[in-house]
Formats: sequence, C-alpha cells, structure tokens
Amino acid sequence: MYWRLIIIAVLLGAVAGLGINIGSDDLSDEKYITVEIKGEVQHPGTYELKLGSTIEDLFDMAMLKEEADTSQYSLNGILYNSQVIVVSRIRNNLISINTASLEELEQLPGIGPGIAQRIIDYRSTYGSFNYLEELKNVNGIGDGKYRKIKEFICL
Repeated sequence: MYWRLIIIAVLLGAVAGLGINIGSDDLSDEKYITVEIKGEVQHPGTYELKLGSTIEDLFDMAMLKEEADTSQYSLNGILYNSQVIVVSRIRNNLISINTASLEELEQLPGIGPGIAQRIIDYRSTYGSFNYLEELKNVNGIGDGKYRKIKEFICL
C-alpha cells in the first residue's frame, strides 16, 4: 500500500517540477466585462474591456462621431458587465440642468418657478447632477414630467 502512495507522490512531484499548470486560464487575475455601444460612434458593437474600465475608455475604442452628444455621461463613470451605451446626436439649444438659471429652467415644458427653484436647491444641496435621470429626485419631477423635458436637457 505504501509503495502506491510513494508512486503517486513521485508522479505529482514530477508534474510540479516540470512547471505544468493545470487550468492556468482559470487562475487569471484579470477580469473582463462585455459592453455594447451604439448610436453616434464610428464602430458600434460589443467590446470586451477590463473590469474597472471607464466610459471614456469605451468612447476611445468605438470612436465618437463629430455629432455625438456625450453630455449625459460622466467620462470617468465605471462600466459594468452587459451594459448598453447609446450615444445620441447633439441637439441644439439644450438646457444644462447643472448650470441653468431659474429663468432658463422655466423654459422647459411643464417647469414653473417652483420646480425650477427646487432644481437649483437640489444642485446646491447635492452638487451637480451626475446623470439626467437624477433629475427625478427633485420633488415635483416624476416619470411623466421627465419624459416631457428629457429631450431638452443636458448635464
């Protein structure tokens, strides 16, 4: 019985001594995510990026078109697996929810002086908006009102 254990130990030692890595691909430290990008980019499609890659990394790979509107994205935003990024076309005369005055905000459909002031108060309390839908955190802006104004705003 001992001789069998000795033979197995010798064989395992020989395999280890030869530097044979069984399943070394599974032990890789690098993790990857898959992200899709479409819209106003020269090379739409699915990209494999390292975990921790940013939206800017993806934009560099897909090559933005001149008319690409990236105002709704934070370039240092971290991508996640299976994310889909749709880059829209620049629209003229957009109102920045991060810098607009009370009067400018009131030009948006359905936004009166009260809601405009709450948008400004929100910015003062929490800082700049990081994404457009964050506007729905402002009291008085729900899904319906957001749908009416989203085509007229940018960050």
